[in-house]
Amino acid sequence: MSQMLRSERESIPLRRTAKLRIPIYGKLVIAFMLVIIPMYTISLYLNQWGAASVRDEITKSMKGRVHFYIQSLVVEFERIQRLQWDFINDRDLQKLSVASEIMSDNERTQTIIRLQERLALVKNSSNYIASFNAYIPSLDKVINSQNNYDSADQAYLKTLIDESDRIHPIVQSWQDRLFITQKYPDMGYPDSLTFFLNEEISKKAIRQELQQFSNIQDEQAILFGTDFAWSITNDDHSELIEHIRQVAKSLVKGDTVTAMDTVDYEGKSYLLTLEHESSFDMTLVMYMPVKNALGPIAKYNVWLWVLSLTSFIIVLFFSYWIYRVIHKPLEQLVRTFRKVEKGQLDVRLEPSTRDEFEYLYSQFNSMIGRVNVLIEEVYEQQIRSQRSELKQLQAQINPHFLYNTFFILNRMVKVEDYPKLKPFTKHLGNYFKFITRDASDEVALREELAFAQSYLEIQKIRFEDRIHIDIELLPEHYADLLVPRLTLQPIIENCYKYGLEDVVAGGRLHIGFMQAGGLLTVVIEDNGKGMSEEDIYALNRKLSHSQAQLEITGMINVHKRLQLMYGKESGIRVTTSETLGGLKVELYIPVKEES
Repeated sequence: MSQMLRSERESIPLRRTAKLRIPIYGKLVIAFMLVIIPMYTISLYLNQWGAASVRDEITKSMKGRVHFYIQSLVVEFERIQRLQWDFINDRDLQKLSVASEIMSDNERTQTIIRLQERLALVKNSSNYIASFNAYIPSLDKVINSQNNYDSADQAYLKTLIDESDRIHPIVQSWQDRLFITQKYPDMGYPDSLTFFLNEEISKKAIRQELQQFSNIQDEQAILFGTDFAWSITNDDHSELIEHIRQVAKSLVKGDTVTAMDTVDYEGKSYLLTLEHESSFDMTLVMYMPVKNALGPIAKYNVWLWVLSLTSFIIVLFFSYWIYRVIHKPLEQLVRTFRKVEKGQLDVRLEPSTRDEFEYLYSQFNSMIGRVNVLIEEVYEQQIRSQRSELKQLQAQINPHFLYNTFFILNRMVKVEDYPKLKPFTKHLGNYFKFITRDASDEVALREELAFAQSYLEIQKIRFEDRIHIDIELLPEHYADLLVPRLTLQPIIENCYKYGLEDVVAGGRLHIGFMQAGGLLTVVIEDNGKGMSEEDIYALNRKLSHSQAQLEITGMINVHKRLQLMYGKESGIRVTTSETLGGLKVELYIPVKEES
């Protein structure tokens, strides 16, 4: 019997071992592959389909814009050509061409002026016309729309007139300038030429239109004409333009052609779309880097990552389902720890199983209870300590000023200086009222500034006209900002004591306010004797010292109280005033929206 029980006890771990040795990892891998492979297959298909779809849409857009712009340009050039044809019948032009020799000087001048005005009207009718010129052989002059009346440039005219005998090109090129020309009569040049009209096309206007026409990053457009002899573009990459010229020239076949191609140049691929218009022998080419054209495909890549993340989450949940006995209570414990990390100490764990996790949960609850007790004790002790230190620091304000005021008061009574005695006692009363009242250790900045002004009024009576005081207006939205009581007065007292005490005349004291980077800065500076760089450095080191066992001066007192109230971001920094030349003290107070 005992052997049977022993054999059964020994068989139990064997069966458990058999269960643990089932290849769960293999099952997880298979399940992972069964989930991920279909998703990745679909993702790759969507990515490729999206790339093809976006490429197709972009090419359609480029093709449509190319067609629209070149047709618009053709329509405008045809209108310009019709204006030129209509101008052939201009009465003044005909009269100057055949009868200028028998006209009086005044009549000829008036006729030229009227002709120039009509030339200007035609020129102003289109942004694409840079100038409209009429060459009259009988006068051997060129009359243009800019109110010019010049001698004819025979080389310039001869080239244009000779080329105008050809049916093409309608748009002629001469020395990087473009013209639409018309001679009258059409045949018999040079003996029977009556006049010759030419409209210069504004390449600048076309270039600006091409720039507006390109609305995608690194997209460029080029207008070629006259068998690709001339071009207009904003792209200054001449070697790339020449390469595109050769590619476009090989694609243009027949009267009207629309073509698309991919061009490789210096390791980069460009998507190219062109349309050729045979009536003006012009070809508009638009091109852009393929990587820019397919930029929206990045969205499909994002979806691919989303699908991958989704697959990973599914696998996690699948694994969680397998290991739920361990994973679920452990996850609950981890979530509770994270709440504790964020400062939530009122959490508890309720065990749902009678196993090791029940012990962990109960010990966790006990630990949180003890931590709460300890935190409350430490926090209360810290508050009491800070309160005590604040009181001690406030009590250490230097009474030097109080002694001086009584000496001044005694002197004014002796000399019977009653006009000054009345305001002096008023300001002195306000001063004592502020420092002796039983109020909060913190006051609004406007009250602190008012107290400092009472102090300054007392000093003004003491020093008479030797020191000029300049106080900027306190911004209204900082007026109610709380600061430790007796913050500004000790700093101002230092200015008088160490900087302005011996000033005979011309002393200056400035108080200003600045705000930047979440800090309100109160600036107090004077033009007194100041301090050396070594002394300023030593004082700043004392201010930045974290220990309390330092000699407590008025400035260190204010610095420590500010840091007790606002933390390490606040405090005092001392420098040399760049504007006044004396000492400059800056008080930093953190400012928050809720303040």
